Amino acid sequence: MNQENMKILLTGLKKLDVKFDIVEPCALIAFHDYVQAGNRDMNLTAITDEEEFVVKHLLDSASAIPYIGQGAKVLDIGTGAGFPAVPLAVLRSDISVTALDATEKKVEFVKSAIAALRLSNIEAVCGRAEEMTELFGKFDVVTARAVASLPVLLELAAPMLKVGGEFIAYKSGESELDSAKNAMSVLKMQHAATHALDIEGNSRALIVFKKTASTPAGYPRRYSAIKNSPL
Repeated sequence: MNQENMKILLTGLKKLDVKFDIVEPCALIAFHDYVQAGNRDMNLTAITDEEEFVVKHLLDSASAIPYIGQGAKVLDIGTGAGFPAVPLAVLRSDISVTALDATEKKVEFVKSAIAALRLSNIEAVCGRAEEMTELFGKFDVVTARAVASLPVLLELAAPMLKVGGEFIAYKSGESELDSAKNAMSVLKMQHAATHALDIEGNSRALIVFKKTASTPAGYPRRYSAIKNSPL
């Protein structure tokens, strides 16, 4: 990574109020290199420009760091190539991260990246969120950058959380909140905060929901029902 993009990474982390030592940005750069190398053999990301990768993958993933509690157990749904799961694990050695994706090849890639970076606080798991009953009620925080509507994401995330836990949705703004009101009501999820961010000129929002009670029986539904008839 050239010096200018390294400067963008370091400056961006400081603007996001992410504390780090020099080892951690170096690990993020190594992850960038690993993803780009893997991209030659599989479709991991459409972003190949180095500066764009820093801003839209590394800094965007890191933006949730200040809003994750000390020692939290975190689940990342639809992690893909490992975003935001791997940057979160790199920058917060105190948390434990589970990176979940339904595509086996991507999970195997994330596992290899974890091994290459020698990260001990993250694991990658293959499976569909709505079917992973062994994970229900286990997490303090759930994250998702997946391209899905808030009602869909809420139904996948809510069962994974402990009561009092929080779901952090990476979005471009609050435009989907109105459409998620019924999902929030049914799933016992409350809109707790929205953190509007400017990440090197890119407008982003972290929409935070708190789980106020146990997820009602019958949820989550099969994915076909979640997708075709969102709450």
